[in-house]
Order: sequence, then C-alpha cells, then structure tokens
Amino acid sequence: MPPKSSPAGKAPTEHLGRPISEFISPGPPPLRVDQTVGQALDAIRTTGLAERIFYFYVVDAVGCLSGVVPARKLLTEPLDSLISEVMMTRVLSLPENATLMEACECFILHKFLAIPVVDGNKRLRGIIDVGLFTDEVMELSTGTNNDQLFQSIGIHVQEVLHASPWKAFGIRFPWLVATVSGGVLCAVLAGAFASTLQQRVVLAVFMALVLGLGEAVAAQSLALTVQSLPHSRVRWKWLRVKLRREGVTAVLLGLLAGVAVALMVSLCWHDAVAAISIGGSVVLSVLVSGLLGVLVPVLLRSVHWDPKIAAGPITLAAADLFTVSCYLVTARILLG
Repeated sequence: MPPKSSPAGKAPTEHLGRPISEFISPGPPPLRVDQTVGQALDAIRTTGLAERIFYFYVVDAVGCLSGVVPARKLLTEPLDSLISEVMMTRVLSLPENATLMEACECFILHKFLAIPVVDGNKRLRGIIDVGLFTDEVMELSTGTNNDQLFQSIGIHVQEVLHASPWKAFGIRFPWLVATVSGGVLCAVLAGAFASTLQQRVVLAVFMALVLGLGEAVAAQSLALTVQSLPHSRVRWKWLRVKLRREGVTAVLLGLLAGVAVALMVSLCWHDAVAAISIGGSVVLSVLVSGLLGVLVPVLLRSVHWDPKIAAGPITLAAADLFTVSCYLVTARILLG
C-alpha cells in the first residue's frame, strides 16, 4: 500500500485555506494568573518543556487566555512576584477556525514567533509556531516556495526588496494608462455636450465636485474590498452580501451629498431644474462608484491580476466615465 501523501508534497497555495486547528501544537504548559513566578517555574520543571519556547501564556480559572509572559522575563522576575503582575495583558490570538493564510499574515505583520489559538469562549487551545511556515507543511525551505507564499498574500519578495526605479515604473505605469484613457474619454464627452454646459454655466462649475464625490466613494469602497477579499476563490454569497452592504451605504451617502449639493445650487443660482439634475447625478454616481469599488477588484482577482496594483486606476477611471456620462446625459434630458 503506498504511503499517505504528506501536505509537504503540495504547492504552498493549496494549503492556505486550511484551518489552523489541523496544525495546533500544545505549546508550553499554561501559567495561571494566581501563581507566583516561583510556583510557575516549579510547575514547568515538573511538566517539562518542548524544544522551542518563546512565550508562556497565562489563563484564568476556567482556562481563558488572560496574558502572556516572554520566557526571558519569566526567568528574570523575582520568585515571589505574581504572574498577574508580570504578564502582558494585551495578547494577539487567533480563533481556531482561522486559516493558515490568516496565521501567516499575522506572523508577517507582527513578527511574532508563536501565536496562541483560542476557541469561541477565548479558552486556550494551543499555539501556532512560526516554524509551521518553514518546515514540512509548507516546504518553505527553498526561495521559490517562499516567493510563492508571499505572492499569494499580495507581496512579491523580489519586487518589494529589489525593484529598481525603472522596474517599479514598468510595474505601475501600465495600470495608469487606464487613468489617462479615462481622462481623455471624459474630455471627449464634455466636448460632445459643450452646448449643454454653455447653456447652464452652473453645470461646468459643479462638474469637478461631482467627479470628486464619485472618486472618493469609489476609493473608499475599493480600499475596504481589497482588505476583505477572501484568500481563496470569491464565492457568490460573499459577493452578494458585499454588494448589498456597499449599495445601501452608497445610497445613503449619495442622498445626503446630493441633497446638500442641490440645496447649494438652488440657493446660490436659483435654478431648481439644475439643482435637481446635479443632485440626482450625485446620487447615481455615488451609488455606481461604490459598487465599482467592489466589482473591479473581484473581477481582477478572477482573472489572476493583482487587485492591489490594478484595481485603483481601473476603478477610478470607470467611476469618472460613468459620473461624467450620467452628469451630462441627465442635464441634457432635464434641461432640453
């Protein structure tokens, strides 16, 4: 019978969606908040230790995580000091249903050597060791696999550490072409509606404001979406919930901004029709810009392009095009 295949035989990206509960190790024996340092050391000597100990985690009477004591600090504190006095109460922990990707991101961001894992009631389940990402599970002993892992969370090692100005230019400029193209198309649209803009000067005055509102909402929506994108394939349920939430938020933002702009136009220019046209355009452009901030990074992820680099220019260019089109067409319809 052939031996069971090991996780090490697969590419790193195939493991990143697995729950960390499969890889939890017991870690050092937990300390109790009511112990003294001397009692804790006696208990550790009795229980024994694993090979590598970086931190000792502290639990309360029911086993809930309460703090952490670095190993060096435990060895240098007076024996009669209480653990509750020497421990650090702010502890980064991971839920047991977190994925390997989320654990890897925590190690990269916070530079810890181990992270405790807790259940739904904050009870200590064990630890995740940084060695998990350098030993047999992920096969990160080679530079190639290490690079693959960093790419999968949006950080390319070579590009970040060794990119020359020319290479950085080559990586970023192609996506800025979308911004340039969008600006040119917006200028063409404005030229096609020159008679409408000349008929109502107030339209030209407020066009920049409406464009700015659309871009601002698109940028906010984009930033939130990129941060919350699932590490694995984007599922329809997640996208539907995200679109509904962003749509409702964008409608509220658009209504408030649209009413404010319409009142300003009405009071300063005494033009009710222009006020309705501009205010309505604000509502529509803010709504569509918010939805574009969700859809564009999802579409880029589906074709295996990096949303962190490409989504910004494409989203803003698309938002500008829709905003200008909506603004001018609405004005042409209402103003004749």
